[in-house]
Amino acid sequence: MMMTNERKIWEAALLLVRRHGSEAVGIAEREAERFRGGDDELTCVVWCWIARSTAELLRPEPEIGERIH
Repeated sequence: MMMTNERKIWEAALLLVRRHGSEAVGIAEREAERFRGGDDELTCVVWCWIARSTAELLRPEPEIGERIH
């Protein structure tokens, strides 16, 4: 059974956080920037999603009105 793309994004974000802690967002953003404007725009978009997901994982508290599990 194949995982959804969204799940893969979250797994990549979690792996970055586990390996790099608070530096994970910056690492993902640098990777996105590395692919920006090149021939592989999709990879840039994926790294942007990973950076956003990583930032959410590292956020200390939920947003007002945000559901938590």
